[in-house]
Formats: sequence, structure tokens, C-alpha cells
Amino acid sequence: MFTILCEVADVFSGYPFRGTIPADENGDVHVVQVRDTRATGEVFQDEMVKVILPGKKAPNWLRSGDVLFVAKGVKHFAALVEDLPVNTVCSPHFFLIRVKPEYQNRVKPEFICWQLNQLPAQRYFSTTAEGSLHLSVRRQILENTPLKLLDIKDQQLIANMHKCAIKERTALFQLIENKDKEQAAIALQLLN
Repeated sequence: MFTILCEVADVFSGYPFRGTIPADENGDVHVVQVRDTRATGEVFQDEMVKVILPGKKAPNWLRSGDVLFVAKGVKHFAALVEDLPVNTVCSPHFFLIRVKPEYQNRVKPEFICWQLNQLPAQRYFSTTAEGSLHLSVRRQILENTPLKLLDIKDQQLIANMHKCAIKERTALFQLIENKDKEQAAIALQLLN
């Protein structure tokens, strides 16, 4: 079944920080920035900053199963929110995608995330992105992204395959890094 994103999910803007995000060790809110995400669809908590939220706007707290879409910059991709600390928001470089309650049993957020990162959606974004120096995908463009919905079991199967591929990639990069360190240690030992 073909549909568009706004049929099955709501799209929200990231928290409206003005300028740079002021890190504060005493802050009680974590912020996901573009640097905390990967094009593989992952969000990393290691370097997320803590802040005290400026302004009075009520935040859209991130929940497991939300999808973050990088709307501004060179690459436009989606990342899945999983197991983030409570009181976490995303920066304004993202759109927050949340599956509508009535579609919770028919649409997997992992599948939406995966599909937004695949070639058909990426072509759509590259042809509709606007701007000369910094390209951005407008909210309406994202909301009208064509999606193909598969049976829920097939969505889960693809999501599981994608998770396995990420784990394999991580293991391979770790092996390469270990080999590089081994070569550097041998060089230090032999050449000093």
C-alpha cells in the first residue's frame, strides 16, 4: 500500500534554540544535535549536551520509537530514538516524526526510519530540497514523502535485518581500528 508520511505520522519541529546551544553541566535537559546521529539511523548519547531550556515553549520530549529527520545540512537522513534519557529534546535542525496512535499497530517507526534513508526517499529529498548554500527540506515536503507500507511482519523483518547490518558494520569498523592500532604498535616497536 502506498501512502504519504503525514497520513501515518505527525511531524513536529525541533526545540527552537536560538544560535548555539548553551551547554550547562547543571542542566536537566539533554539535547540531541546532528552530531549525535549517524546516517545509519542511530542516535548516540555519548556526547549529548545538557542544558537549561531557554524560553517558555513547552518541549516535545523525545520518546522511544520517535524518528528524527535531519532537515538542514548536506545530508538528509532519519535516525531512530531508542533508550534516551528522560527530558530529552532535539535541536531545530531536526523534524520529529511520531507515528499516529491509530497507526501504532500497523506502522513500525523503525521501518519508516529505514525507508526515509533508502534511495527512493533520498532522491525525493535531493530533488525537493531548497537553498543555495545550505540545503533544507521543508516540513511540507517531508510530510508529503511517499511511503510504501508493507505487512507489519515484513516491516519488522526489514527493521531486524537493518539492525543486524548496523551491528556487522560496527564490528567490521572495530576490527579495522584494532588492526590499525596493532600496525602502529608494531611500527613504534620496530622503528624506535
